Amino acid sequence: MRSSTRRSILWALALVVALAFVLVTFVRSGEPTDGSDEPVSPRPGVPDDPGDGCGEHAATDPADLSIDRTLARCGPGAPEPAPLADRTTVRVALAHRTESAAPLLVADALGEMEAENLELEILTLGQAEAYRAMADGDVDAVVGGIDAPFFDAVHEGLGARLVLGGPVARRPGDLEVPQTGLWLRRELISDDEEWDHVAGQTILAPGGLGSSALYPLDLVLGQNALDANSVVLEAASAGTAAERVVIASAGGAWLTEPAVEEVADDGSLRLVATLPGSEPIEGTVLAPRLLDEDRDVGLAFVRAMVRTINTHLADGYGDEALAATAAALDVDEDRVAAGEAPLFDWELRAGTTSRIQDALIAVGAVRYERPLDEADLVDRSLVAEAVGRGLGGD
Repeated sequence: MRSSTRRSILWALALVVALAFVLVTFVRSGEPTDGSDEPVSPRPGVPDDPGDGCGEHAATDPADLSIDRTLARCGPGAPEPAPLADRTTVRVALAHRTESAAPLLVADALGEMEAENLELEILTLGQAEAYRAMADGDVDAVVGGIDAPFFDAVHEGLGARLVLGGPVARRPGDLEVPQTGLWLRRELISDDEEWDHVAGQTILAPGGLGSSALYPLDLVLGQNALDANSVVLEAASAGTAAERVVIASAGGAWLTEPAVEEVADDGSLRLVATLPGSEPIEGTVLAPRLLDEDRDVGLAFVRAMVRTINTHLADGYGDEALAATAAALDVDEDRVAAGEAPLFDWELRAGTTSRIQDALIAVGAVRYERPLDEADLVDRSLVAEAVGRGLGGD
């Protein structure tokens, strides 16, 4: 199986460093059990006080992949709305409603889209169908994993671009804290940490073989003398995946919140890999027209999403955001609150699309063999314009 040395070094070493610095166990609330306020492992954070508006903390260097970096933030309410002259509908495809989509769901529920004179229409579509609809002009944005259908669509000529990032792990590599990541049946790993019985197992993930979760999944398998070709990747929603792994109809699953709460206390399962803390593997893709002739609409949408994070999701859930997310997911607020507080990075790290493509190409999940250039996949200019900062924090 082909692999990327650079990809492995950047993420796997960060994981090793995070694990090496774990000194105490945290309770579910995120407080250290020894009473200390000090973090116990490298982790991303947010500015203590980003100030008013979008200032010096509103942009960071895309090349900074350090696990303990400070994420970009503006003050609450920023960037300010600049309502469109005419009411405009934006149709957004979402394959699965999970907490990863909280910025979109909260922006809609708490009036941030309305503030830009946007009408949001959320369509439940799998990604392959979503990008076909985008090519036909029926979908304006896709929110979710940076998965194979996106790469294939761009390769085949769709001028869509990834413009916003998504969630990162608040406690990357901390396998004692139930969180988004790869969960395996405990009996598949021997007492001396041999993974031989993982080979051949069915692993469930949103997006299946084409999921961006293949990137961190492949890394942890590689650290245990396996690779993504050693298992069977099957598509399943996080809720369905949680049910199946609990009853042992699958050997493992990539689970997101709030489905994680269904397995958090199940002793038959163990968390073996988390989301990266250094880069999002989910995001928002905009259709070509929102990057070009209707750029003002694309910019209004990006402003609303960034403002939602700064105002309601700056460092976890605000009260209104918690209620809005629970309502959008049709679950109790207590269930949403029980999980690890989400941490969103609207920026896009340099090289993320290449590292995801490496993992997808290695298992034949995309319809080409040479990775597409980042310039053909990513557009950081809308965020830069929205927050009034130059690219790379200039």
